[in-house]
Amino acid sequence: MIQPHLKVEKVQKYALLPGDPDRVGKILKFLTNEQEIKNNRGLRIAEGDHEKIKISVVTTGMGCPSAAIVTEELAKADAKVLIRLGTCGGLLKEMEPGDLIIPEYAWCADGTTKEYGYENKKIKSNEKVFGALVEAAKKLKLRYFIGTNRTHDAFYEPLENFIKLEGKNLVSSEMECSSVFLVSQLRGMMAGAVLVVNTPEPPEEVRKNPESIYKLVDENKVNDGVKNSIRVALEAIKILEKEN
Repeated sequence: MIQPHLKVEKVQKYALLPGDPDRVGKILKFLTNEQEIKNNRGLRIAEGDHEKIKISVVTTGMGCPSAAIVTEELAKADAKVLIRLGTCGGLLKEMEPGDLIIPEYAWCADGTTKEYGYENKKIKSNEKVFGALVEAAKKLKLRYFIGTNRTHDAFYEPLENFIKLEGKNLVSSEMECSSVFLVSQLRGMMAGAVLVVNTPEPPEEVRKNPESIYKLVDENKVNDGVKNSIRVALEAIKILEKEN
């Protein structure tokens, strides 16, 4: 069945999920035999090979509603392993722009997972995918953090809301992971994520200096981090493929 939003009938077993359509081109530079498949409503689909492993690249758009739609339709199009590639706010003092975060859990602070009955719950990333991503980051000798990511809906949320995150043992904050993790679990797929810190914004520091929220500190480091996140995801896919 051709999916109404993705406009495809079938995708590859492995799918990388950037939020930004422009990031598809960056991912394709790491693949061979790359080709564009479809582009509908800003949901761009491409595919290519990585060491003879066929991989789809599918954008999710911004926020959980769009990401959940894409994940639901990928399940119907026979995807099996999803890895979200995105950026996030880093919530620990020691984090720097370009650092990688491999979330083990996503805290559902969004409205979409509430519709699925998971309001304010923590959703675990797939254990095998999480383990492969960590193994890949170690193998590539990259700096990374693990822990719980907060997924929420309002990029420009009120300051008083954001600083309430202090002391909640969170490593990052973004807008898509919870829906990708949850819908994947519900539909029999395996999902994980590699996030890149583009704004270091520990809540305790934002409380002292409100202007630091949403502030991109070093674009070059973030761009390098995006490339590293792609390398980690592709290496993890190789690890998962060997296990099967």
